[in-house]
Amino acid sequence: MSNLFSTLHISGTALNVNQSAINVVSNNIANMNTEGYHKQKVNLSALTIDIPVGNNINSQINTDAGVEITSIERYSTDFLNSYYNDQITEQSYLNEQKNTMTNIANVFDDLEEQGLDAALQAFYDAINNLNQTPNDMNARIAFTKAVSTLVKAMNKVSKRLDDTEEGNNGNGKSKESLNHSKIKSTIEGLNQSFDELAGINKMLANSQTGSLENNALLDKRDTILKEIAQYGDFDTEIQFDGTVKLSLGGINIISGEGVEGYLGVETAIKYDEYCENIDIENTNTSNAVITFGKNDEIKYHNLNKRFDTGLIGGILDSTNTVKEIKGDLDTLAKTIADTFNEIQTREGAYYIANVDGNIELTNENIDDYKIFITNDNTNTITAENISVNPLLLQDDGYNKIAAAYFPDNNPDINAVGNADNIIAMLNTRNTANSIEKMYDGIIGEITSSYESKTNEAAMQDSVVQTLDNKISEQTGVNLNEEITDLIKFQNAFTASARVFNVCNNVLDTLVRLGE
Repeated sequence: MSNLFSTLHISGTALNVNQSAINVVSNNIANMNTEGYHKQKVNLSALTIDIPVGNNINSQINTDAGVEITSIERYSTDFLNSYYNDQITEQSYLNEQKNTMTNIANVFDDLEEQGLDAALQAFYDAINNLNQTPNDMNARIAFTKAVSTLVKAMNKVSKRLDDTEEGNNGNGKSKESLNHSKIKSTIEGLNQSFDELAGINKMLANSQTGSLENNALLDKRDTILKEIAQYGDFDTEIQFDGTVKLSLGGINIISGEGVEGYLGVETAIKYDEYCENIDIENTNTSNAVITFGKNDEIKYHNLNKRFDTGLIGGILDSTNTVKEIKGDLDTLAKTIADTFNEIQTREGAYYIANVDGNIELTNENIDDYKIFITNDNTNTITAENISVNPLLLQDDGYNKIAAAYFPDNNPDINAVGNADNIIAMLNTRNTANSIEKMYDGIIGEITSSYESKTNEAAMQDSVVQTLDNKISEQTGVNLNEEITDLIKFQNAFTASARVFNVCNNVLDTLVRLGE
């Protein structure tokens, strides 16, 4: 009778274990399309009664107690995950650089012939037209309008570049500008991930290793680590209980269940003031400065160098990228202003007033005749501050366009059609370092950089996708394997149920015989 009860117990454990195994298979199938889910497998072992049995076969048989689940194994590839996260960090950096170059390329994209390229073309067309009829009022007015259009185009491009720079890292001065920047929202998102990871650490520390709950927490942990990897090159150390220690260049961020501190961001000007106060070298090159601290106490005042990759690194570096392009554009603006102002105001240049042949000599105040000036009363012309001399825009301002040129300072009052000065302006188009070639050089640089960043980002996307596929092959749910396991555990369950039913029938028969 005891053997019969033992068999009932064994088959009962088999029923429970195989039912649990079927549940695990069912959970795998249910989550086969769940992002971040890792396949799980039931590990079984034989149950035995720990008693001395010797060589007696019947005693050995009586020690069998059925089957039990020792653990639920979660498929994982920790080494591959670490390498995968490193590649995600690089992917985020390259894609952010690509986005910056895309925005810059869009700034210079001359739609509907209203951009800077079209303005330069119209500017030289107006000079050519003025060369044909140097004393024609309409030709002179058209020239001043073309100058205004060129100036506005340069101002517009400069403003849009500023907007791109400010949208990423603020303007370096205004706290309000920083609060509406991409770097600010990115840092806030990263800090939320810190809190989430610390919460997962706490639950992992209190969960049983090899359980369904523990495996689900590990899935969430890996998903959060993947998210954090997008931001920068963080160091992760997995502990024996599955919890994570997170650090950045030697700075502890998460240890166990606690967050040691959070990242912050300050304007560059505030950081400059801080550097002056403590007499250290200012090495910041961005409009925004990353800090680290807790409870309003800043422990580290500049972590920019630690973010040389990842999304944050890409955003910070965008400031330099935009500034370089702006520097080239400023050089172009200054070259235009210096070139045409020099021709317009050089000795021997004269301003023909009307078709009657009257010639107006150069004004004593030469600035009254400059074509380009600044709109902020500074001496250095940039794409942002370049402006048209308002004296040229007055009702009779067109008369101040220097068409004639008499280098011997002996003007011929009858030489109404003299356009030598206009010809000099027109000839600037044919020089080896012409203004249009300078602009083409800027566009070429932008195009080359855009294509380079796009190709680099595409190659890195391919690397990440390949690794993602590799991890999925090893940790993802394979439907064919699950169906095979399902049939296996279902057959075992059915067989165990039959054993249990036979034992139950035998026991019922014995009970009736004893009545």
